[in-house]
Amino acid sequence: MRKLRIAILASNFIRIPPRPKDIPPLCSGAPEYIISLLTEGLVKRGHDVTLFASGDSKTSAKLISVTKRSTGVDPKIGFKPSGSRPHIFYELILTSKCFQLSKKGKFDVINSHIDMSSVPFASLIKTPVVTTLHSDLVGHRKFILEYFGKTQYFVSISNNQRKHSPSLKYAGTVYNAVDFEKIPLGLKPKNYLVIMGRIHPCKGIKEAIQVAKKVNLPLIIMGSHDEKNLYWKQDIKPEVDGKKIIYKGFIPRDEMFKILREAKAFIFPLQWDEPFGITMIESMACGTPVVTFNRGSIPEVVNDGKTGYIVNNLNEMADAVEKINQIDRNFCRQWVKDNFSIEKMVENYENIFYRILKIKR
Repeated sequence: MRKLRIAILASNFIRIPPRPKDIPPLCSGAPEYIISLLTEGLVKRGHDVTLFASGDSKTSAKLISVTKRSTGVDPKIGFKPSGSRPHIFYELILTSKCFQLSKKGKFDVINSHIDMSSVPFASLIKTPVVTTLHSDLVGHRKFILEYFGKTQYFVSISNNQRKHSPSLKYAGTVYNAVDFEKIPLGLKPKNYLVIMGRIHPCKGIKEAIQVAKKVNLPLIIMGSHDEKNLYWKQDIKPEVDGKKIIYKGFIPRDEMFKILREAKAFIFPLQWDEPFGITMIESMACGTPVVTFNRGSIPEVVNDGKTGYIVNNLNEMADAVEKINQIDRNFCRQWVKDNFSIEKMVENYENIFYRILKIKR
């Protein structure tokens, strides 16, 4: 197979790879983490990769930027979680830069990770565009993607993610990955539960607190929040006492993995259809089983009865926690190694690129 000239179109919003201090409130940095793993993996396989991202990004690929620092933390741009979002204009500038170079014949394929900012322009160039979908396909996103759906290819991050927009021209499903070698295994869990993710109603933080109280176990919460957000102020913050309910915030990955690997279980009472859920594979890679609701991608990510339990309500979640010691923590780790490795993710993208280019010839 010949080596390809690949453009990875990321975002100005969060640097690649993301650090806790670079991630604005109510954001996760998960797409940026995956973009970094994919970019470095493609470079490692010998491809000529150009990453379009903020100027403070770090990569072994060629880096092209239109901003010196990520717009999400630039005070001159002034991003607010629930207010105006001027960073969108910088996304369009970055997209324009990528597509202009493509018109000059610089790339064999473009892999965009900023769907709504780039999808309207794919029909303007001859280079095939593969757009990776990181979010749920509803509302404005569904309309815009379907309007331009025949002009490019799409990659879903779970099969379930497709159900709201089945008519898009899917090139394949590629599961997200984790850097397995950097995740420690924990075989001697302590007597506490953990939940990790944005402090948002969709992640079920409030419900996780209820489960922890039912089983009388401490709960450690990790993730970003907005101090002014009503959900945080009314439903979560009053429950945090530092003993039974502990909030750690958005912490460095080494500290995060120490907490994850020593947890009895990762509980995840989702209130939405999760497109993938990287936190679950991070937890299982540590050997920590996951107890979660049967929503969205969950049956594709969690091996029910083997790497945790898939349940339907809070009472069932509490019952599952009580029997969590029946789960083999070594099997949890092996499940992630077999199904969600960087090598597997990169190879799947590579195969999609080759297949599309063969179609285009």
